[in-house]
Amino acid sequence: MVPIFDWAVFYFIITLSMIPVTEGAWSHSDVHTIRGTILATATYHKLIRPSETTNVNVSLNLLTINNLEVKTQTLSTTGWLTIEWVDNRLTWNSGTYPDVTHVYSLDSEVWKPELFIDNSLADVSILVDDNVMFKISRDGVVEWKLPRIFTTFCNVDVTYYPFDTQNCVIEITSWAYTIDELVMNSSRSSVNIEDIKPHGEWSILSSSVAEKELQETKVNGDVEKYSQLHFSIKMQRKSNYYISSVLLPILLTSYLNNFVFILPVDSGEKVGFILTVLLALAVLLTLVSDSIPSTSINTSVLSVYLAVTLCLGVLCCLLTVLVIRIHFKDPDTPVSAWWKSLHDKLLVPFSCWNGCLCRCRKDKNNVKPTVPNNEVVVVNYEDGKDDTTTVDESGTSGELKWTELSAVLDHFFLIVMVIITTISSIIFMISLAAGGKINT
Repeated sequence: MVPIFDWAVFYFIITLSMIPVTEGAWSHSDVHTIRGTILATATYHKLIRPSETTNVNVSLNLLTINNLEVKTQTLSTTGWLTIEWVDNRLTWNSGTYPDVTHVYSLDSEVWKPELFIDNSLADVSILVDDNVMFKISRDGVVEWKLPRIFTTFCNVDVTYYPFDTQNCVIEITSWAYTIDELVMNSSRSSVNIEDIKPHGEWSILSSSVAEKELQETKVNGDVEKYSQLHFSIKMQRKSNYYISSVLLPILLTSYLNNFVFILPVDSGEKVGFILTVLLALAVLLTLVSDSIPSTSINTSVLSVYLAVTLCLGVLCCLLTVLVIRIHFKDPDTPVSAWWKSLHDKLLVPFSCWNGCLCRCRKDKNNVKPTVPNNEVVVVNYEDGKDDTTTVDESGTSGELKWTELSAVLDHFFLIVMVIITTISSIIFMISLAAGGKINT
């Protein structure tokens, strides 16, 4: 039998083997020593760049699109910049401290690139945040993640509003160091939008990053170049809301111009009606103009359509005044030969007045009723000529009256204006939809 003492020794050895070895594990004292070594003022100075030409890798990560103010051409986004560079002075021996892979430092302790957002509108200053820490790896790689609300200028193109697509750029430039001293490179080929939240008005179609150079000419003629990165974000407007709240009211209001020719002259409401429609169109034009930038670089197709509709409304108002003036002419004054010729050769055939089409050649002796005073019009064709006379209920013939002429004019203007409004609306709406689709 094995003595009890031998069993106790064996059990003790097994227990010791199961205790983890803590030698070399991470400890705050090691980190303190490393920081005191690499950040010693005798060997490190934060105003001296790491190398003759320092390469800085930059990437943009977006969290939200806050707003794109079209009127002021301002884009507001929230995200952070990931900036990395190598500083060989900030390294330590991995064999001495195997479990300390990185340490943290503040802005006041290490060198950092002087970066500036070139098209910023809110905070025109060097990128800095005293509360953000720098992550320093044992191989000297410094990582700086800077959270920020980016308020930048965006050149807005409202040609196809509300089916527009905008391409906004966030420009980051090296401020103090020229391209011979500091070169910015893109860490990614596009903007990182993996964590972005959906926006109610805009959707991101694509993004890209371009490496550029900013040239500055001094007084003596010398040219200095600075490294620059352009982060482009292509966004498309979600147009469902604007179709129901902007386009549909404009289309319906544009057709109201034509209904003034349906109202009877004797109602006394024709001029008041057309002026009310003109006022509504002016209000819509003002609302649309307030939502787009005051610039002559790009002209909105929708604004042009509203301006054309407003001109058609003014034309309808003038034609209405003409119809009213003709209607209330002295009935004892005969209709001039010019008006008779216009009535016979243009107004009646082309407005299908009382079913008369193609100069009424299908029915050469047709008696057709007219609107005023229960009178009828007899159109006789003799020797290839039109002879328009009126016949009352007693069967006596008479000349064309002013009231009859005004009724035909109303009908003719109604048809012409409906055709013009329909054609212009179709052309402008197709231009908006097709142009917005091509521009994506």
